[in-house]
Amino acid sequence: MTTNTFFLKDMRAENYREGLSPEEKALLDRYAEEMEQGPADGEMDITWMETGRGYYSHLHFLNSIEDAEDRDLYLQKLREDIDTRLSEDPNNYMVGRVRELVVGKV
Repeated sequence: MTTNTFFLKDMRAENYREGLSPEEKALLDRYAEEMEQGPADGEMDITWMETGRGYYSHLHFLNSIEDAEDRDLYLQKLREDIDTRLSEDPNNYMVGRVRELVVGKV
């Protein structure tokens, strides 16, 4: 299944892009661009959250997982990704917001 969610660990893995289809590569490029730019303002942030753009795509995907075990595994990877991203960029609003919504306020 093709999704528009990517984890930093995978994105940094050598030869990761080589295993992706052209569609997945395009999604990865869009995701990376959205992560770099972020939403321009609060209204755009709400739109991105509602439509699952940028890091908010993880929320949409997480909510679509029906199997509890699969959901827990994805949530574990997401928490690790959040920790990594926030250790590198503590001011990343989207990642911090997803952390609040998934893990709770810290």
